[in-house]
Amino acid sequence: MLGSEDIGGGYKVTFKLESGFSPTTGGGNFAVPFPNDTNALFDRGAVVGITAPWGKVLMGRNWSPFFDGISAGDATGFMNFGSLANAVFQNSSNVNPKLGLAGIASGANSPANGGLLYTWVNNSVKYMLPDNTYGLSGGALYSFGGTAGSFANKQTWSANLNWTNGTLGFTSAYFDARDPTGVTNNPWLRALSVGVSYVIGPVKTGFDFAKFRNPTTGADQNYYYLGAAWQASPVWRFTADWMYLQDLQNSAAGAQLYKVGAQYSLSKRTTLYADIGYSMNKAQGILGAGSDTVVLSSPATIGRNQIAIGAGLRTLF
Repeated sequence: MLGSEDIGGGYKVTFKLESGFSPTTGGGNFAVPFPNDTNALFDRGAVVGITAPWGKVLMGRNWSPFFDGISAGDATGFMNFGSLANAVFQNSSNVNPKLGLAGIASGANSPANGGLLYTWVNNSVKYMLPDNTYGLSGGALYSFGGTAGSFANKQTWSANLNWTNGTLGFTSAYFDARDPTGVTNNPWLRALSVGVSYVIGPVKTGFDFAKFRNPTTGADQNYYYLGAAWQASPVWRFTADWMYLQDLQNSAAGAQLYKVGAQYSLSKRTTLYADIGYSMNKAQGILGAGSDTVVLSSPATIGRNQIAIGAGLRTLF
């Protein structure tokens, strides 16, 4: 649900409330907000704000600017299947190695919770640049954490800045958050992303580098991404992606991910699509190729490769 009211002088008051559900069952597909507000109704965003000639200010549970930036860096389209989303939702920056596989599978230190923290931020204020500002776009966010009497406890800040002239594009994003449990004020989740894209006729190509780390646990991973999208005709579009995971804490946890896809447009707003993803893991790698309806990107069994196939019908309205 979203809406806005024009109050004159180029100013509008706006709001947005967003939830998720499973299209196969109709049940709630909540984003598992962490750590104490599980199954929040408007888990995927609850904001109110002002749009003005000088930009936009949104307050509440915001999308992070880091998520905005890394999404823009995906040449084939950020999606929960074999894309840069796999880096966001499967990185080890929220994993405590001392907990072993039990900590990876579930709980406060699971990769799913870490990825979701990079995506939505509670108790936050977000500023976004006006559209078409000399080719620039981006914004900055600060979260007060929500702990009475302490600005430092659970605080988060993030920013992104992108530029394009329609052919050449650059993206950048940063994220910094303290211990999300509030038990300590330790630095916890840190990430940065830089990317470049180039359009050659009907083909868009892109490269992105993303780093995820946790100064408290020592987790440190680099992701290198290449992607290309070819608009072969007005109705056919083909995509290809490759991602390389370099684990600087544990070299045996490295992996590679490949994906190819095709889309056929039935109309301007309705598309048939099919994707095939394949991940190749080293002895202790868990990078998954596909997705599910719970944690968005499914990790593979440790040390095993994974193949995933997705197909469906998408309509926009």
